[in-house]
Amino acid sequence: MPRPVRIVLVGLVLAALASGVTGCSSDVGAVLPPGTRAGAARVAGPRVVVIGDSITIGHGLRRDQAWPELLAAADRLRLTDLGCDGAGVLAEGSDECSATDEELAEQAAALHPDVVVLQASSNDLGQDDDELAGASEQLVAEVHRLLPRARIVGISAVWDQDAPPAQLGTISTVLRTAVTGIGGAWLDLGQPFRGHPAWMQSDDVHPTARGQRALLAAVTGALRRDHLRW
Repeated sequence: MPRPVRIVLVGLVLAALASGVTGCSSDVGAVLPPGTRAGAARVAGPRVVVIGDSITIGHGLRRDQAWPELLAAADRLRLTDLGCDGAGVLAEGSDECSATDEELAEQAAALHPDVVVLQASSNDLGQDDDELAGASEQLVAEVHRLLPRARIVGISAVWDQDAPPAQLGTISTVLRTAVTGIGGAWLDLGQPFRGHPAWMQSDDVHPTARGQRALLAAVTGALRRDHLRW
């Protein structure tokens, strides 16, 4: 029986942070400064939209256990999570969302976010490498066109407890090239689940609550490693 398609936020995608200048920056002070989440009493924080897949929305868990929600709670971000099961740069999401990352970016633009974070996704495994490169460039260009004042942050794709397939690196590389090409920031998360089967749910695809916390730690660790500040 084939293994389930791994669903890893491509896109990586947080859309939010008003910077007041055109273009992107690797300064996370401009990307994710202190703020408040949507619905909180204070509303001074940056508006962040996440565009991704089922890992982004915490498939199989409570929504507030997903790493973007944990990040928002810690840093008081005004967060909207546009995660879509199965979505990728080329892969179309399933169920009620049924969208690609580019279509999710159009939804994000309507929210007028300040920062856009795109995470590369394993949902694009099996796609042609050249098509992936072109679609990644088109996605980033479209986000930048729709949200010229937003900051763009890219995040690498993650896998389960086993060694990742070779193409997963290509999926991350083409998105990184597109994001950094317009001045955006790139976060390499490594493979935080590798060697930790207990951090994966029974489907061997989606992380447990512990796995989501490990993913959050990988994000914050990448920020520190690259000397990027909130």
